[in-house]
Parts: sequence; structure tokens; C-alpha cells
Amino acid sequence: MENGTKERVARSLFFCFLWMMLSVEAGSAQQLWELDSYPDESGFQKRSAGMVQQLAKEPFGQRSQGTATCPDTGLPFKTWALEGETVYSPYTGRALTQGPTGYFGPKERAGDGQIGRFGGDALKKDLIPAIARLLTTPGDDLTKAWLSIPGNLQQQYHFAAKNWARFYPLLGHYMAPDWHKKFQHAVASYAANDRPSDGYRKYAPLSTPHNLVGEPGELLGGNPKDGGTENHKIMWRTAAWLYAQHFPDSALISGWPVQEVDSLMEMHFRTFYQKLLETGNGEYDAEIYYPHSLEALMNVYDFARNNTSKELAKGILDYFLATVALKAYDGAIAGAQKRAPQPMNAGGELSSMLHLWFGNTQPPAHKPSVHQLTSGYRPAKFIWDLYHKRFPLPFVLKVSRPSYHLDRSDFGQEYFYGSRSFGIGSISQTKLDNPNQQVLWSLVIKTDKGPKTIGGGQPYHLGPTGHSPYTQTIQHKSTLLVAAAPTGEVPQNPSDEYSSRASIGARPLVALPVPELDDVSTLADWWEKARLQAACWLFIPRGGVDIIERDHKIMLKTGQTFLGIVPFSQSYYLLSTPEHLELSGKSKILEQYHVLVVADSFSGYALEVYEKSDFGSFAEFADRFASRSTIRKDPKTKMLDYHNLKGDRLQMYYNDLGLRPEGKINGKALDFDHWNPAGGYTSPVLNTGDGALSIEMNGDSFRVNMNEKNIVYEK
Repeated sequence: MENGTKERVARSLFFCFLWMMLSVEAGSAQQLWELDSYPDESGFQKRSAGMVQQLAKEPFGQRSQGTATCPDTGLPFKTWALEGETVYSPYTGRALTQGPTGYFGPKERAGDGQIGRFGGDALKKDLIPAIARLLTTPGDDLTKAWLSIPGNLQQQYHFAAKNWARFYPLLGHYMAPDWHKKFQHAVASYAANDRPSDGYRKYAPLSTPHNLVGEPGELLGGNPKDGGTENHKIMWRTAAWLYAQHFPDSALISGWPVQEVDSLMEMHFRTFYQKLLETGNGEYDAEIYYPHSLEALMNVYDFARNNTSKELAKGILDYFLATVALKAYDGAIAGAQKRAPQPMNAGGELSSMLHLWFGNTQPPAHKPSVHQLTSGYRPAKFIWDLYHKRFPLPFVLKVSRPSYHLDRSDFGQEYFYGSRSFGIGSISQTKLDNPNQQVLWSLVIKTDKGPKTIGGGQPYHLGPTGHSPYTQTIQHKSTLLVAAAPTGEVPQNPSDEYSSRASIGARPLVALPVPELDDVSTLADWWEKARLQAACWLFIPRGGVDIIERDHKIMLKTGQTFLGIVPFSQSYYLLSTPEHLELSGKSKILEQYHVLVVADSFSGYALEVYEKSDFGSFAEFADRFASRSTIRKDPKTKMLDYHNLKGDRLQMYYNDLGLRPEGKINGKALDFDHWNPAGGYTSPVLNTGDGALSIEMNGDSFRVNMNEKNIVYEK
């Protein structure tokens, strides 16, 4: 590569970083909320060094090809053919007919013979290395040719649109004028009556065709029925917003004039930001999907051509990161989540992004985000301090969560306790809402080898995440009660809450024998039956855990944290498979976790979590916990009366006709109906509600809200 080309690539990659450093050198007074208050630019540069080059080495385009098999050798090979077209074996030259091209493969040809349509959601992943390739090698004609295939230009569904919206303003100047015309034509006509995915699923037909602009009057342009998830809508609408500001005035976006799109998108995101400040968002702390929302918003921050758009994107980015930082420990999210993978906190995309910005103990193995690597956005100092817990600890956070589409406030009541080495939190709800991905409660513990996540409940979802209809919790500070029981008989007039529970929780729970742990097939059969086991499970990470058991109580030490467990039944046992056993399916999670099974028709356990520094030794903690923590259980009334090590009393009244229990803390009834009068976050450092976000930390404070034109920051 010639020196001049190298210099241009370097400028393209690091223009935002140079701007940041020059801003710092200017010596202007920094406010906590300003971008240039980010305190670790040199660390970011070190952590991100070489990552674009690493991404550029990844292959792309293979998923969009079909597969054929040579009849002479039995060997497969990739093709760009449609089903029914003639292809030739690269091994023997034999002609054969292309069979089905698979989920992602070619589906139609354009009039000039190029592929006009692919299936699936291939550009969710394939466009990333193509962007990196062109960043590092701007003259790569093969990459440009692949980017010019009409079927690729037509892919403007959410994930692809988010990636195109970074490519177009960042690298579009490397593409020929004719490419721009074809790209703008694809954007102008984009609409789809089905929803592709990267998981071989197809959703069709839709009540309203999806397009980039969406539906005026709906939250972020998407109706609640099938207008897209929160992250889908953010990706589509931000892409439309940027296209409107970069395309010619005569261009269209999904049939809309660009001037109308620009003003409509701004209205969508002004409304969304206002709702964030009033009630919060529906897809809160979503480990799987926050990265895509963040990347889409970074596109607007980096490439919007007016300051209003940039400021609005920054405001939403700041909100997302500040609220997740409060619950983050070393890249892992503690407490409740709206949409999490199974298992959670396994070093995915969000952990990778948090590592680049904040630095984690162990860098995650997940590939970095090309959006983040080429973005000028940085978390302001107040977000840095929230993430690193640079404020008085411990703290208690209460959050009133809205419904997913923000059409109902106080839909869920979240409680969170944060300490130096751990965070534990839970949520109560009266409706099952995407229960496969809902995290009802979790505990994250920091260790020298990275964060450990503990979770559990009735094992309907066979993992530490998921909202089992049989599981209920109450929490006070670092003490959590987890209980499960069968659903009660159908009442004469079933409530909405009962109907929601019974939708997947009407079947009775059953007793199961202790499984054989050294036989894979037997264990797999038992594991599937365990979905309806009358028990509560506790998933305890393998490795680095010291355990003491005494008087039917269990004490653990890991990292700088002590954990005490009181099973609500003496019928408990530990599932711990031999290390040599090769597991598959859902039981494979036993390679990462031991599972404490507490079996009973009314089952559960109490957890108490403490800092190691609160005690002279692990033995002292074990003595005090074993002697002071007590449980009284009434199976008939399904009442639990628990006294913890510190003398707090938690009373729980399990609700077998619903999803949320009743309870008392030190004699005072839990008031879920008036959980958080402000309507949002309440904590010593971060508060929302009443249309504003307030920060108060270490003697500094500010408030941010929005007037008719701008976001306003007030000291």
C-alpha cells in the first residue's frame, strides 16, 4: 500500500479520535456530561488497537451463496446460482442442476443477470468485515463488487440498514457515482411484508409492511403488534434519518421525500427520549440487543449533518449507557434484564463494547463492533464513574419499569442492591412478557478471572435466565427470597394475572428422582422432564468457589464475596457432572455451572450476599450465618418468614393465583402499586421521572431534560 493511501486510511479510521484529543488539549472547562470529559482515551486506543485489521480478515459473502454437491466426489461446493440453474463441479467439471439455495442463498436475478434478491439476514454479520476490509484497503475492487450486487443493496431490514448507515457516510466516497444511484434507488423502494432473521425463521404476513420510515403516530414508527422490536425500530429509523440528511433533495426513502423523513425521524426520537426521561424504555438492560441500538445511535451521532440530531442521539446514548452502567460489574449486567441470552453474561457483544469503553478484568472473546471502533462517541465522565462505582457504596436502586411498548407505566417493579464486589437485583411483574428472555433476578460477583453470574428459580427454562410462571421473589438489600409452587385451581373469575400465569403454567409440578450424572442419555431425558419439576434450582458457576455446609445451610466464598444459602427444604442435592463428560443440548450448561436443586411442592431458598471485608474470615461468616439466619415455612398458606444475618425480617406470601407475591420487610408491607412515585429510577446517584434525568455524585450534580427545541443541561 502506498504511503498516501495509508495516510488516508488512518485519517478515515481515527478522525474522531484525533478530534477528541485535540478537544482535550484545548483546555476548555469540562462538564460531567460532555463528551471530552471521558477520562480514558489512551486506554480506549490501546484496547482497540489492531481490531479493525482483525475484522478485515474475517470472510464475508459465503452465507449468501447456495451449496451444491458434486455427484462424482460427494464433495460440496459454493455457488451463486438460483435453484434450477446449471452449475459445474469445480472437482470434475460435471454439469448439474442447482438445488434449494438455503435460507440465505440467491432467490431472484435482476434483468442484467446479477442477483437481485437473497434470503435471510446475511448482512447483519457479513457487512461488518466488508466495512473493515474497505477501511484498511480502500482500493479493494472485489469488496466493492460484492457491495454492488443488487441483492445486497436491497437488504435494508433493520440489522443490515444499521450497517449500511455506517458504511454510506463513512466509506461511500470510495464507491462510483452509479453505485450511489443504485443504492438510493434500493432505499427508495424498500418495503417488506415479511420479517427475515439470522435464525432461519420467517415471520409473515405482517399487518403493515415494514419499511425504513415506519408508521407515523406509532412509538418509533412501529405498531405494538408486529411493527418491530425496540432495537429493530431504532435501527430502521436512525438509518432513514441519516439517509435523509445525506441523500439528494430529490431522493425518496421507502417512498417518502427526504425532507419529510428528516422531520418525522426527529419527532420519533424526541418522543422516545421524552419517554425515557418519564418512564424508561421497554427493552431495558438487554444484553443481546443493546449493542444494536447503541450502534444505530452512534451512526447518527457521528454522521448527522445538524447539531439537533447529534445532540438527541447523544442524549439517548447517554441514557442507555448510564442506566446500564449502574448495574454493570466488569462487563456483566446484574439484576433483571428484559431480553437476555441463555446463559447470560457469557462475554457477548455488549460485554465487548463495555470493555472497549471502560476496560474489564478479562477482555471478552466476542468480536469488536466496527461502529464503536470508528465512532467519535465516548461515555462522559459521569457514566465512567457510574460504571466503576466511584460513589458511596452500597446503594439501593428502585425502578418502575414500563410495558415493552411504553403504553403502560409501572408495569414491573425492580429492586437492585449494588456493592463494591457484587450486584444483586430482581423484578416483580403481573404479566408474562417474552418469558424466554426475561431475567427475573440475578447476582453478579466480580472476581480476578472476570465476573460470575448466579441465577435460578423453578427450572421451566432449564437455565439461570427466563421467567418461569412458578417463580416469585422478594428482596431487601442483599437478601433475596426465591420460591416456587404449583398454580392454584382456576378461580371462578380468573384475573388477567392468573390467565397470564396459566398460559404456560397451568400444568402441575412433579417430583423427580435424583438423576444419574455419569450417563449422558439418561441425564438428557431427566433434564427435559425437569421443566416441570417441583423444585427451585440455583446455578452456581464452576471454579474458584469454596463451600461449607452446616445445619442444612450452605456458605460460599468466591472472589471478594461471601454468599449464604438457606434451602426451604431438607430435600436438596447438587448436580455436578464429571469434567470428562461431553454434554449436549440444554444440559450442556452443566459444563459451566453446578446446580443446587431444592425439591419440594413449595420450594425455594434464601440468599444473603456480603463483602468479604465485612468479616474477619470465611469461617467467621459461616458461623454467624449458620447461627443467625432462620426460616419458618408454612406450606398450607405458602408463607415464608425469614430472618437474615443482620436481623432483617422478610415475610413472603406466595401467590399461586398470580405472578407477584405479597410481602413485608421488617413489618412494612411491600407497596408494588406505588413502587416509585417519580416513575422511573430512584437511587442516591441517578434519578429519572418527571421528564428529567438527574445525576448527583461526589459533590457534583446536573439535570438534563428537553425543551421544545433542544436537550438542556443544568448544573
